Amino acid sequence: MSKSKSTYDDKLKLIVIKTKSKVYVSDNINNGSYHCTKIKELIFDGIMPVPTFRADWFEIKEIPGLIQKKLPSERINSRYELKEAHFSTGLPKVLKSSDFSEEGQYESVYGLYELKYELTEPKLAVVEFELNVIAEDSNFEIVRSDYNLQHSVLDQITTHPVLLSTRPCTLSRQESYSIVRKYIKANIDPRWATITSDYDFCFTVNKNIEHEPEEYRVNVGKRKPKYETRYTRTRTVKVYEASPKPYDRYPVIEPFAGKNEEDLKMNIQKFLDELMEVINRPLIECEHCKGYGVINYEV
Repeated sequence: MSKSKSTYDDKLKLIVIKTKSKVYVSDNINNGSYHCTKIKELIFDGIMPVPTFRADWFEIKEIPGLIQKKLPSERINSRYELKEAHFSTGLPKVLKSSDFSEEGQYESVYGLYELKYELTEPKLAVVEFELNVIAEDSNFEIVRSDYNLQHSVLDQITTHPVLLSTRPCTLSRQESYSIVRKYIKANIDPRWATITSDYDFCFTVNKNIEHEPEEYRVNVGKRKPKYETRYTRTRTVKVYEASPKPYDRYPVIEPFAGKNEEDLKMNIQKFLDELMEVINRPLIECEHCKGYGVINYEV
């Protein structure tokens, strides 16, 4: 616990996380949802704190020995100066505020003057503070969280919220489904795969497998039969399907999980990369088995 003599406000209580290269500090000691931090207005050992992705947490270089707050400047030499446009009236060029009171003789010409003053240099007040180091982790870093992480009840009880990213975590099935669906739609190669179902409750991707042209006839006549010869050059095979919860015969997606948030992100990306490699892998029909199997086809 560190202390510093105060000439400003009540004692400031801070919680701190020490890492190898920096220190994270917050005054939201009760983890309030509507906390209004004072830290952004303070100076730590002569340096302003740096904001992080968490609004109530800031980054400083080291455990502070001195915390100060900049006090507002004060007005000095306040007076009323006659506006230049009215110099010819013969009125005094400078008056005091008391000259415009009911007893003052210049109340009726108040509008011809404007208030002028100077400001003193801002002063720094020392802030008395207490520190509580809640964790020391050389690799910890506050980063932006892209997901709605879920943690065990025990971890939620025993771990400060800002440190939960270091604990085992999972995503909901719905969020996991949304991540996969969005990624496939953004990265699918339409030459080799097609999305055939795309809903909030189910999703299906089919592979397009090229083969030798096969002739078929289509009746294009409206009143009398009129046949047109066409050719098909691909067939489709289901390659991926999922749903966020039980629906028809769709497999329910497994939620993403990790030993911590960083591990979770790596697991998500590994799954997506491997899935897209399968979906976008070029395939053509084997010329020997004619549809009973397929072979890799390199463009």
